[in-house]
Amino acid sequence: MFKIKRKCRPTTILLAIGFSISIMSVLVGISAINDILNSLADANQETPIFTTMQNTGISLALSIYLFSIANCLVVTNYWIVTKRKDMAIRKAFGWSNRNLICAAVSEMAEILFVSLCIGFILIEIFSRMTQGVISIHITPFFLCSSLLFLLFTLMISVIIPVIRILKIHPAEVIS
Repeated sequence: MFKIKRKCRPTTILLAIGFSISIMSVLVGISAINDILNSLADANQETPIFTTMQNTGISLALSIYLFSIANCLVVTNYWIVTKRKDMAIRKAFGWSNRNLICAAVSEMAEILFVSLCIGFILIEIFSRMTQGVISIHITPFFLCSSLLFLLFTLMISVIIPVIRILKIHPAEVIS
């Protein structure tokens, strides 16, 4: 119970909500891209894909994704500031920068997994509210693209904590 309470800090909750919104927009966008490509292949039309994507709201989904990633970078910065003391204590007890970075990446991956689950739940809720207008269709293209976006999101969101971890000195805990 203490471990769950320790992981459910306000910054972690904000980070999970921000990531879930970005993941939700990406999942809907990927599903829409898959639908567009399938419908173009079925119709044998020579429609420019970029124009078709703009008309279906994919550019809006990507804009929401980029905006939420920017917000998540801000929250990630605050998240590492709140964990700075813990990181300094770990460094004082002999943890290397590599161990601290691995711990931060694994914690961020956990947050992304929880956010993915929240995103799927939100998509299901919106799908029921809009009678299926906002929905996803799980295909191999959808799964591969989602995995790539999740890895990209993890890589981007870990950049700031890694830089901050490298600058932490164990002497900070003493004061």
